[in-house]
Amino acid sequence: MFNPLLPDLSKLKDADLEGKVLDLTQKYHAALRMGQGMLAQQVIITLEAHRYEQQRRQAESMKILQEKQKKQGLDDLINVERSNTRCLAD
Repeated sequence: MFNPLLPDLSKLKDADLEGKVLDLTQKYHAALRMGQGMLAQQVIITLEAHRYEQQRRQAESMKILQEKQKKQGLDDLINVERSNTRCLAD
């Protein structure tokens, strides 16, 4: 379940998103320590939305990386050069 009042998380920079996740994690643990279970549940919903956005970005970047590797092929990974030197047995 996601909070419809949250702003569009896709517009946040990666560093800002990570900062929000850290902040929400601290608030979640603080709410648990104070015995505020209902507050902790609300924080976890928001935290999950932010984590989902992080996972979505990671999956998107992995997809782009895989497409680049597929286009590039193995040509740059294997370097076989013929040398002009002769074998000593010749």
